[in-house]
Amino acid sequence: MHCQKTRLNDRKMIEKDIEQTAAARPELLAPAGDWEAMRAAVVNGADAVYFGLSNFNARYRAANFSVDELPEVMRYLHGHNVRGYVAFNTLVFSEELEEAMQFVRAIPEARVDAVIVQDLGIARLIHQMCPGLHVHGSTQMTLTEPLAIDFVRGLGVRRVILARELSVSDIRKIHQAVDMPLEVFVHGALCVSYSGQCLTSEALGGRSANRGQCAQACRLPYELVVDGAVRDLGEKSYLLSPQDLAAYDRIDDLADAGVCSFKIEGRLKAGPYVAATTQTYRAAIDAVVSRSEFTLPRRQELDLAQTFSRGFTHGFLDGVNHQQLVHARFPKSRGLRIGTVAGISPRGIVIELQPDVATTNPHGFTTTEELNVGDGVVFDEGRPDLQEVGGRIGAVRQISDRSDTTRNQKRGKTVEIAFDRGTVDLDAISIGAIVWKTDDPAVRRRLEASYARDQVARRIALHATVSAVVGQPLSIVVSDEESREVTVTWDQPLQLAQKHPLMEASFREQFGRLGDSPFELVGVRGLETGSQAMVPKSVLNDLRRQAVAQLLQRRDGLALRGAVDQEALSEARDRIRSAFASRFPAIDEPRLHVMVRTMDQLSAVLEWRSPADGNPPATVYCDFEDVRKYKLAVEQARAAGMSIGLATLRVIKPTEHGLLQQLADCAPDLFLVRNLGSLSFFAKHTPRIPLVGDYALNIANEVTASIFAGHGVARMVPSYDLNWKQLVALLRQFPASAFETVIHQHLPMFHMEHCVFAHTLSDGTDFRTCGRPCEAHQVDLRDRSGAAHPLIPDVGCRNTVFNAAAQSAAEFVPRMKELGIRHFRIELLRESATQAKELLDRYANIVAGKEDGRATWRQLRVLNQLGVTRGTLGE
Repeated sequence: MHCQKTRLNDRKMIEKDIEQTAAARPELLAPAGDWEAMRAAVVNGADAVYFGLSNFNARYRAANFSVDELPEVMRYLHGHNVRGYVAFNTLVFSEELEEAMQFVRAIPEARVDAVIVQDLGIARLIHQMCPGLHVHGSTQMTLTEPLAIDFVRGLGVRRVILARELSVSDIRKIHQAVDMPLEVFVHGALCVSYSGQCLTSEALGGRSANRGQCAQACRLPYELVVDGAVRDLGEKSYLLSPQDLAAYDRIDDLADAGVCSFKIEGRLKAGPYVAATTQTYRAAIDAVVSRSEFTLPRRQELDLAQTFSRGFTHGFLDGVNHQQLVHARFPKSRGLRIGTVAGISPRGIVIELQPDVATTNPHGFTTTEELNVGDGVVFDEGRPDLQEVGGRIGAVRQISDRSDTTRNQKRGKTVEIAFDRGTVDLDAISIGAIVWKTDDPAVRRRLEASYARDQVARRIALHATVSAVVGQPLSIVVSDEESREVTVTWDQPLQLAQKHPLMEASFREQFGRLGDSPFELVGVRGLETGSQAMVPKSVLNDLRRQAVAQLLQRRDGLALRGAVDQEALSEARDRIRSAFASRFPAIDEPRLHVMVRTMDQLSAVLEWRSPADGNPPATVYCDFEDVRKYKLAVEQARAAGMSIGLATLRVIKPTEHGLLQQLADCAPDLFLVRNLGSLSFFAKHTPRIPLVGDYALNIANEVTASIFAGHGVARMVPSYDLNWKQLVALLRQFPASAFETVIHQHLPMFHMEHCVFAHTLSDGTDFRTCGRPCEAHQVDLRDRSGAAHPLIPDVGCRNTVFNAAAQSAAEFVPRMKELGIRHFRIELLRESATQAKELLDRYANIVAGKEDGRATWRQLRVLNQLGVTRGTLGE
């Protein structure tokens, strides 16, 4: 049962050691999608590596590792003094819990150091099944402020990976408020949407990002439609595609703010990328530890850009800057910007090389003057959505330096490059096109060479205390830097030396031959004045091997966080059934709830009565951009005798609890909570006002549902990642009366800190300087298929892109009622008062059983300009 008692003291010791080590020396955490990347991370100095297994990880397209490989992976990592974390960071459905627990059982058995988890129910189960296994809260948990972090601590989470939208100042505030190790991303691709809150791939193609199957719709081109007309943005088409994060020059500030682990993104990247990034951040972290100044060598900066770069940015670490995060010119890695096309020659392309501008723009596109045979180049015409011309260079010829005589300025060197005959269409290349070096074989070979030979990058310091007394057995106590020690002995009485007594120098020479082990002999005590005893070299060799084996076993054994309780899942399910069956009794009459987003819609809903039974909605939810309208909305609802709920933001930052207090001051009948911080805030400050947990809480299985029910949530919305079969599986395990299903809505896709309004319709960097174009214009983002997706701001100046097509579950309502669901929600977006009433009429008849839903679904397809979809339930 649970962790083996014989290892309890060892486990406590290693946990204390890890915490002390992390506090003294920040961790470098590198990605590995395959064995090559793992070797690149280990040999180049990573302290820990994170990787996924064949299922339940957020990088489904990576090669990943099988469960059978896991013991070998961990032996390799621990043999190189590197920790290993398994990414188990997807939502898990009820029907998958048994399979998921099989994966979990294999994790501590393979001596994994920690598991990275998104699903709150899985975090709780792991804590119950094996409380000694460290759980790290994934960035997919959308952890952005202290209350949420305290919430997941109660589930057994031991470290949290913060959302990438936080500034250094935000991180510092969190560190000051919670006693929890903090991990942050410092390099790699940035999602435009908050991790764990992106439903775009699910909405458009049934490939959920919460299931590791992101289709990267953020990297596609979009047209900006302002007040119904397309706005010409020139070369800006990729409005949702951020540049890449590069924070090597903010490591000192982040460490000072309380960060204990610096994480590199990139489980889909190859070995050279992992090598380049690991080298860079190893040097940056070492500089912090040694309190020395860090300057990234130009060669390493170029390596970072060459291995993968859409352009570099600090992301949100410096605060919000809507003009810098997204340049919108292209969505993919370009490598190094070399120059521009100056002419077409009979032999090839003449390129004017761009001078190196790194000193003036350290986080922009890096440039170089190097072009060599074999380099890959692409010619950027400003239309990356079309087939671009590019290829590998077959010949390079320097022409001359070019000067602008009228301005007496140096314009840079020019070179002529040629390609193998027939490989590049020279006629398709325009004068002035930007030239990018997308691949440099020499850089790739150099980086591959860094991990071609297996070696231990960071060794563990050993101290040996020797007792070598004539007539007594030889005893050597060996301890490592984390206070673990072993004792090895030769039980033969030592003889008086005739020629070569044991001295410190000879002991170091023989015992210090630690070879490929992760150790190095640093200190020797007990032989300061030598010894009179004779010790054969063969004995020292044998004792060295014994000490190394025991230390490795000790370190590896301590990483075994305990055996998994085989009955924990079934016991948890039994507890859930017995605990909540009476808490959520069956309800006879169905109830209709409506969400409004404008005051006009609110007035329409307050006036509306069901054509089926003459009743008003059971609840009206308000989700307004302007928080000041909530007080009036509550007054109007009370005057109309209707229950009203106020929706929280999907994300709350450390400085935004005042927005929650404003909602609390309005004293509504209930709160619609969309994040863990809001749940904790209202439970403390307004304990008598009921809470409804919304879709953003990602409730995908009965264990997660029980967590929120246990925290007093009156009812909850299942995750939008569930299809019909998966929803049914959930309802078999948890009372259906606890759930409220959304049967009509425009699915919220991207939820972003980045403001497209500010970026495209102003020169402002944040809400203080943008001029609030969101208040003056209605904006849509039109995709390649012609669908115009509404862009809606919230009170926190965050943007949500909603699906252009409405999602209707009309056909599923009768089956939902058969399963016991009685709470049904309709969400309005931009509907007028008249449209809102018509929509409510149709769904009221379905909920009341006057229609079966099929006819209404067909009518909605005809009436809606884009039709409606069955959405995720219809998969």
